[in-house]
Amino acid sequence: MSYTRDSNSDNATPCEATNMDANEVLRRYAAGERNFRQQDWRGISLAKANLSGIDLTGALLNYADLRNSDLSYANLNWAGLKGANFKGANLKGAKMPDGKTHNDRLESANYFFSSHLTKNLH
Repeated sequence: MSYTRDSNSDNATPCEATNMDANEVLRRYAAGERNFRQQDWRGISLAKANLSGIDLTGALLNYADLRNSDLSYANLNWAGLKGANFKGANLKGAKMPDGKTHNDRLESANYFFSSHLTKNLH
């Protein structure tokens, strides 16, 4: 499925979600790529994906599904996370958008989420 970017929208749909699909992300990650800075992954579904050590600095992850993913030691500095679902994600050692390093699972780290997302986590 091909995706295009709509710079006027935070909402993700298959037509406007991202500049690469989940299969492409996983293929490139498996090939050793870790630098995905400033990628537009709005609405992408990477639930249960192993993305340990990935660099998502400045990436748009609005409304992305990253439930139960391994994001340990990921760099999420300056990432857009509005509406993203990180429930159960492993964020041990991850650098978060607020500049803090996280040492736990997401349920205890909802300090940088909107109230809408926090409600969805519980």
